[in-house]
Amino acid sequence: MKFTAFFFMLYAILPLGYPMGKDSIVSVMHDADGGARSPENGIFQADPTIFYHDGYYYLYGTNGDGDQQLGFKVYKSEDLKHWQGPIGAKAGFALIQEDVFGSTGFWAPQVWSEQGKFYMAYTADEKIAIAVSDSPIGPFKQNVPKTLMEGGKQIDPYVFRDNDGKKYLFHVRLTEGNRIFVAELKDDYSGIKEETLKECLHAELPWENTAGSSWPVSEGPTVLRQGKRYYMFYSANDFRNKDYAVGVAVADNVFGPWKKIETNPLLSQNNSGFPGTGHGDLFQKGKQWYYICHTHFSEQQVAPRRTAIVPVDLVSSEGSGRMTPKFDSAKFRLLETEDKSASSLDVAFGDPFILYDKPSDQYYLYGTGGTENGFIAYSSKDLIQWKEVGKVYDGRQPKGWGTKDFWAPEVYLVNDKYYMYYSAHWKENPGDKLENYRIGVAVADNPAGPFLDLTGKPLFDPGYPIIDANVFRDTDGKNYLFYSRCCYEHPVASEIADWAKSKWGYKDIEESWVYGVELDSSMQQVIGRPELLIRPPLKMNDKQSEWESRSVSSGEINRRWTEGSFLLKAKGQYYMMYSANYFAGANYAVGYATSTSPLGRYSKSETNPIIQKNTDHGGVISGTGHNSIFKDRDGKLRCVYHGRTTKTGDKRIVFIRDIRFNKDNQLQIESE
Repeated sequence: MKFTAFFFMLYAILPLGYPMGKDSIVSVMHDADGGARSPENGIFQADPTIFYHDGYYYLYGTNGDGDQQLGFKVYKSEDLKHWQGPIGAKAGFALIQEDVFGSTGFWAPQVWSEQGKFYMAYTADEKIAIAVSDSPIGPFKQNVPKTLMEGGKQIDPYVFRDNDGKKYLFHVRLTEGNRIFVAELKDDYSGIKEETLKECLHAELPWENTAGSSWPVSEGPTVLRQGKRYYMFYSANDFRNKDYAVGVAVADNVFGPWKKIETNPLLSQNNSGFPGTGHGDLFQKGKQWYYICHTHFSEQQVAPRRTAIVPVDLVSSEGSGRMTPKFDSAKFRLLETEDKSASSLDVAFGDPFILYDKPSDQYYLYGTGGTENGFIAYSSKDLIQWKEVGKVYDGRQPKGWGTKDFWAPEVYLVNDKYYMYYSAHWKENPGDKLENYRIGVAVADNPAGPFLDLTGKPLFDPGYPIIDANVFRDTDGKNYLFYSRCCYEHPVASEIADWAKSKWGYKDIEESWVYGVELDSSMQQVIGRPELLIRPPLKMNDKQSEWESRSVSSGEINRRWTEGSFLLKAKGQYYMMYSANYFAGANYAVGYATSTSPLGRYSKSETNPIIQKNTDHGGVISGTGHNSIFKDRDGKLRCVYHGRTTKTGDKRIVFIRDIRFNKDNQLQIESE
């Protein structure tokens, strides 16, 4: 039977109260030959564990992305080299917060099987709990959300079954430091036998506290029995310390006394080559033992921590009757996902839109770029492999009204016809405006076109430049068009504008706003007057002002955008997603607002932004925005948007992510 343990939130500093010396905080990862490693497809699971079942190795850990630690993701591999995922039953997660005990700080999961059921021990709210599932990919749940033990703070569970069938919980208690304890478990995992609780070890040696902290740390226990002896692998030092390292202690009894091996630490930055190496789990492939662990992201920053693997040999010590673990550090390597499509598509588009075409059972991807004076499209059967189908709309046609800047196409199937809504620069421009954008509609009999303009003019003319059409058909049969009024020649007074003009010397701060208007049944005529729905915040103390004003507050440009809107109806309300900040900059990001009607009053979500750059946290993606939503062939909601990576530079590429709603009906996007 296989078990494990882990720990530690990635971005927040833990409330343990221990100080850190400046020179103990780390920091760039390199291969053995000195070349920098690319993190683009890396797996970022801290405190990792591996569970083997039915031909697959399943990898779990403390998440290394911006999902606020609301559960545990799972990856799988047949050979420990090619990893797929996340593959959890709930949008990549094997366990999510609303199914179990805990509200925050989901750390250190461990998975094992027993009598056809799968169990996960984990930490949340600095307490230990156990959840159950019918599958290693979840969902892991508790019928009654509860902890395993009352009183005090406990983390890093490791369940160990001895040869006699008795079960033990090794774990860490936060008392005068992080100290490792053991207690016998009740057979039904309902709790521990309190009278058996005993301390195993704590940090007391120089290598275990290189920063001289008043809160010494020993944690992440993993226990193995070989013959008559027990071997505990554990980590010491604060996890943010580059000297975070792995030691081993030996005992003749599960309750100890535990004697630390004299040659500790056995795995550290000195032989792994990576700072912050530690907190892992032992497992076997054939006769070979492995240790799965994490490292710091780089020599400059701790998070997101990367997952690594290293072979371990158990070498007999002459005359002692004891095994001495030896890490084969020459084979220490970081783990990466095999499927790059889980990260991004090999398609250079901005403003992407995906249509699942049921008649042809294919996906069609449209977007800005790839051709001049029109649009090309790609098709796919599986959302992974895409092929170009050619130019589907050419603005140089008899009734074409646009001259340049063909942007943001969206395509809808209505009454056996395909309608493409798009933005372009209108050729009727008596005022010689630099931005004379309008929205048009073209029609085709096939999702691959050709799409033809029917009227030779834009859909309508509101008297100002507009872009980013989004069409929504409600369940009552009514149709709506949403669009963005351009920033061009649209200065807006506000506290933020006054601050920015004073700070950067701007003459004006221009803004774009999202409007909505009803469409008639022909899909080609508007009904009534457009309604203003969403605009940038006016006040400095508005909770949305920080993320929506980053381009202005950084001095990047004198414009504040609200654009790229997309409406979704779900959970009994309307969710309008929108993008803010400079579309060509790193701060481009996505938020959403909700309403009880398509043209009603919208309230912005407190969780905004829900898509944004991750370069501030060791990632490689920035400029994320202008999303749309589609249903795949199974009816699952997906979000598609564009972004840039450190490899693609200024070139925008397409990303696809899953959508989920939490227990409060807040819309969430799976992040990288």
